[in-house]
Amino acid sequence: MVERPLLKRPVVVVGFGGWADAGNVSTLSLLYLREAENSARLGYVDVGDLLDHTQHRPYVAIEGGFIKHLEMPAFEVYYAVKNERDLILLSGYELSRGWSEFVEALFELMDGFGAKTVVTIGGLVDNTPHTKPVRITFLTTSERFYAKCMHEGLRPSNYTGPASMHSYIVKSSGDRGYEAFSIWGHVPSYLNIANPRVVLAVLEKLSSIIETPLNLSRLYVEAALFTSKVNNLVEKDERLKEIIKNLEEEYEEQENRPASAD
Repeated sequence: MVERPLLKRPVVVVGFGGWADAGNVSTLSLLYLREAENSARLGYVDVGDLLDHTQHRPYVAIEGGFIKHLEMPAFEVYYAVKNERDLILLSGYELSRGWSEFVEALFELMDGFGAKTVVTIGGLVDNTPHTKPVRITFLTTSERFYAKCMHEGLRPSNYTGPASMHSYIVKSSGDRGYEAFSIWGHVPSYLNIANPRVVLAVLEKLSSIIETPLNLSRLYVEAALFTSKVNNLVEKDERLKEIIKNLEEEYEEQENRPASAD
């Protein structure tokens, strides 16, 4: 660790690049929080060979034929000081192996700063239109956070299939007595690009659920510009207009169903 500051009831927020990062929702959320909340570097989690370096390669600087610097991928750890409760921000690529070792390092970090809550942020591709409110789902092992997420209008996730590190962290945290939840922004299938509109919706909900105001002013501007650009492109594409119209009808049908049936 670069330093060990005294933090107030910190919430740990984790983001992963890779499989569960549609629209860059996870990585952009953590990057935005680091910048907008004037965070400071706390240190890093050395993941060693737990990451596939042929997929996520080290960064090298070569000058005049000499290697000046080589940096291996790692989980960056930052912290942001807030009025009521502080944030610890972890971000990196989803690991290829060694999930249990990473979780043990996460719990050690949490215990060192007295953190009792961990949140992961994910992004997934969905048949949802950009013209409707962003769909956000969640999973948790905490009855308290289940009630909070439902109160904020999030839909509980229903899924059977290959798991991500998000599920592993939430389940492991619950088994150890920590409170944990994972919040997922749904990205339109025809817009699987960096999506600040979805990032904004996710961070707005996160702010309410953890009862910690976040500085989202810049993100409101970026989301509005993004939406404007998308609308201009859609206006020139009749086929895409038809696709979006069908998705809007499907969206309305799904939203009118009880959340437990989603």
